[in-house]
Amino acid sequence: MIKLFLRYNILQFIWTILLSIHACMADLRNSYSQLHYGQKLERRMITSYDGYSILDCVEDCLRTTRCRSINYYQGAHFCQTNFEKRTTVPGLYIEKPGWIYSDIEDWDKEIAGACSRSSCRINEKCIPQPFDQFTCVISDCGEPRGERFSMEHVREWDAIGITRGIHITCTAQYNQLGSELFVCRSNGTWRTNLSCHDKYY
Repeated sequence: MIKLFLRYNILQFIWTILLSIHACMADLRNSYSQLHYGQKLERRMITSYDGYSILDCVEDCLRTTRCRSINYYQGAHFCQTNFEKRTTVPGLYIEKPGWIYSDIEDWDKEIAGACSRSSCRINEKCIPQPFDQFTCVISDCGEPRGERFSMEHVREWDAIGITRGIHITCTAQYNQLGSELFVCRSNGTWRTNLSCHDKYY
């Protein structure tokens, strides 16, 4: 039993090394040359991470089906993954000293290893497994949608990822009752008591 356990751990270690080598073999020069220094996409975050390198941030985005871009703060090794990009919401693309912005399409998908071939759904994230396998887990609750909802008042640190929250209001033609905070539950659904009622009724 011990030999089997050791053999599995050794194989897992070798696989991790091979994945790292595979990522290093991807041509990253073109991707790094397209980074946008001093820029950030605001208020369209999936989630955030501490202690990430910019390549870790890119890989996480590539493994998250909904991810379209990243923000990275180099001094704090802080990563944000976004569900929009600068061309889809240009009004939220701003100058912000210290930040780096990148569109995920500027990177080689092979950085994500087995996850570059994943079939995860739009609200899922691919988790690499040994021997070129992967699993899919729920990553977010998606953008709260509906003609009554508005994302006009989303705050800077709001996010749609699991356990995160986002502030949604009613559009101008509706009366608002309840809290503006939507909280993303672990099953990928929103918890909220916001209701938007027609002003004419």
